[in-house]
Amino acid sequence: MTAHEMTFMEHLDELRSRLMYAVIALVIGTALCYTFFKPLIGFIKYPLPSDMQGVELTAFGFMQIFAIRFKLAVIGGFVLTSPFIVYQLLAFLTPAMKKNERRYVWIILPFLIILFLAGASFGFFLVLPAAISWLQAQGVGELAFVNKADDYLNFVALFTLAFGVSFETPLVILLLIKLGIVDRKTLRANWRFAYVACFIIGAVATPDWGLVDMLALSAALIVLFELSLFLARWL
Repeated sequence: MTAHEMTFMEHLDELRSRLMYAVIALVIGTALCYTFFKPLIGFIKYPLPSDMQGVELTAFGFMQIFAIRFKLAVIGGFVLTSPFIVYQLLAFLTPAMKKNERRYVWIILPFLIILFLAGASFGFFLVLPAAISWLQAQGVGELAFVNKADDYLNFVALFTLAFGVSFETPLVILLLIKLGIVDRKTLRANWRFAYVACFIIGAVATPDWGLVDMLALSAALIVLFELSLFLARWL
């Protein structure tokens, strides 16, 4: 029986099976990251200034220690298993698509993952250290700083996610052009509005509204916008 001949209940059974596979993978990835808690904590402390990397993050309460470790394990587990989870989602959705649409989705998927990883890496390894140093310098000599583990983990996760998602811009623009929703010449003619939109997104997407990361993300979005228009010439 082909996918389009499946009954509603059979579709529900397939969805349940694929969700179960995704959950099992996430549980395994989470358990693995929970086991390797110390290396993970050391890794997420990379953006901190060198004099702070050897200082322990602060937790208030015994339950918070477990909550932080579990949260970090879930985030790490999701990162590890996300390709498999995305595959399960697409394997359920693509049978309902036309043949050329399925082909287009599977072609885009690797670039989707590569751009997200590139954006997340750019934000984590290059922008975040400069942003933290700039933020810390604003209170030197006046404010005592306590690096609360939960706040720091949320900050790093949101910051990295913002850059990863923002780097998907070229694919979004190319897809809109490919579907005929927007025209390349129209985007080129209205580049000033696009640049303003990049600065607005840069201001909204960064979790701390720090000047360094806002400008870095906005500049990256502008470069990606121009790259999208360049690539659109061959669509």
